[in-house]
Amino acid sequence: MLKDRIETLKLLLKDSNEHVRQAASHAIEKLSVRIEINKFGDALSSDDVLVRSRAVFGLSTIDDSKALEYLAMATADKDAGIRTNAVRIIGEKKGVKYIDIVAKHFSDPDKNVRAEAIRAIGSMGNVAYLAHLLQLLKDPDTSIVAAAIVAIGKLKDSRAEKPLMVLLSHPAAEVRSASAAALAELE
Repeated sequence: MLKDRIETLKLLLKDSNEHVRQAASHAIEKLSVRIEINKFGDALSSDDVLVRSRAVFGLSTIDDSKALEYLAMATADKDAGIRTNAVRIIGEKKGVKYIDIVAKHFSDPDKNVRAEAIRAIGSMGNVAYLAHLLQLLKDPDTSIVAAAIVAIGKLKDSRAEKPLMVLLSHPAAEVRSASAAALAELE
């Protein structure tokens, strides 16, 4: 059990050798983070939306693969706000291992989750999703189109030039400005 390991390692903090003390200190810190991550993971199954929301926030502050694993689980939460935040954080942390889970949210019933998933894919920089992002340029919701344009710009793939050029004459200013900015990003 992690707590037992920590207690045993604490004895080494008084070792006469500095390297042993440093190794023990580092190990205790790492194991303590794992305990905290597991607490956040447990909180994600709470019936209380505020507890789950705080758990997602807590996981956002931890740089560990287990934290990303729990965030990936949170993308399936029944609350759209929690799904939105979990998807956003995975994108910010460039959790490429979870890119397919994020991409599934392109069709989320909540438009904020969809937009955040689109932005996250752009942040992860995987050009394998370019074709799907180009399809989103036809979405009736201009905020989704604008998010797709920004994501496409981050991918820096010159194959997007023609579709972005067409959008320079789109009726929505948000789409036109996003297209102009994305065109400057293409290789």
